[in-house]
Amino acid sequence: MARVLLNALASTAGGGITYLQNVLPRLSLAGKHEYLALVPPDQIGRYAGFANSQQLTVESASAPVKTLARMWWEQTGLRRYIKSRRIDVLVSLGNFALFASPVPQILFNRNDLYFSPEFTRDLQSRKLRGALLAHRMKSWLARQSIRQVSRRAAINVAPTKAFADRIQAAFGQAADGASRARVEALPFGFDVASFTSNRKALPETLLAKLNLPDQNSNTNCRRLLYISHYNYFRNFETLIRALPLIKSRLKQQTGEDVQLVLTTDIQPGAVYGGYDATRAAELIDSLGVRKNIVMLGPVEYGSLHRLYRLCDVFVCPSYSESFGHPLVEAMASGLPVVSADMPVHREICGKAAVYFDVFDESALATQCVQVLADQSLSGHMKADGLARSHQFSWDEHVRQLEILIQRIAPK
Repeated sequence: MARVLLNALASTAGGGITYLQNVLPRLSLAGKHEYLALVPPDQIGRYAGFANSQQLTVESASAPVKTLARMWWEQTGLRRYIKSRRIDVLVSLGNFALFASPVPQILFNRNDLYFSPEFTRDLQSRKLRGALLAHRMKSWLARQSIRQVSRRAAINVAPTKAFADRIQAAFGQAADGASRARVEALPFGFDVASFTSNRKALPETLLAKLNLPDQNSNTNCRRLLYISHYNYFRNFETLIRALPLIKSRLKQQTGEDVQLVLTTDIQPGAVYGGYDATRAAELIDSLGVRKNIVMLGPVEYGSLHRLYRLCDVFVCPSYSESFGHPLVEAMASGLPVVSADMPVHREICGKAAVYFDVFDESALATQCVQVLADQSLSGHMKADGLARSHQFSWDEHVRQLEILIQRIAPK
């Protein structure tokens, strides 16, 4: 039995939280090794209940919160932590390796932005020189981390084969034809029972924002859903430009109205995690579609399954992705998916989605209207999506993770 440290200090939001909430309880109940999870200081209460004295301990550390300062601590203070806790194997969950790690290491590569020319061009087009410099620095560190791990007795993993292939292609091939960076696919999972376990209804304040029909209403409105907080690489602008086209084409074909439902609030001057929503907000107002967009703001994860089921189609215009938990959630909730045409999205959704060129709002509108208007097509996509969602298993993810740990653990 090895002592394994999961460094999750960077798992502060989104997919990082989803990962810990699903993986930690499984390690606690069925882990083959002794695990210590290092989580963000302000979130230890979220995970403390998963700990038990035999297989899983949950701790935090006095590491800085800001990204660069935390990364420096991970190169210095983390070494002392590993030594004091007598760690045998390090699992780095946040894209950056511990350089010259004193123990074997598994590095999770989860951020496609470090390999995305589209994101670099996006920052350049917005003239965000400071953000571009910080992005290039982090991209360089991420690539150096992969190179470092590839050269040592360690393992690089990615949550999809498509993303693993993208990383390997970025490093090119050696003279013998082998990739200079070997990356293994370790798919993330999904647990429909856990996802739908919250029995509470959506808050009335959120329901009031949706154009839901009632006994006294003749409203015939279809709803497009996009689950994401605001940032640039989620490609909100393409979706916003498509909305008036969807509205007019659907009206012409079926006579129905349409709403776009978002789990963010796009307002001029609003900044979310460093991403300024002003340009998207101005686009909304210039196109006159604000009245057709329902901005719910952040929705509690336990309530998301109810929101999915109130909508008709899930739309994913993102131009950078390494996995895509909302895609699996949407399929499990019986929603057909309209997605940007990317290898990662095709790997996740298969025939449960129809695809469009990433920045082509007319193609996006065409696909949305086709799915909304064609009940036979949407019915087949729903069935394919439900079957597809069953292929993702957190139990299998943990089983494969423990095989990787056993491979590199000291004998």
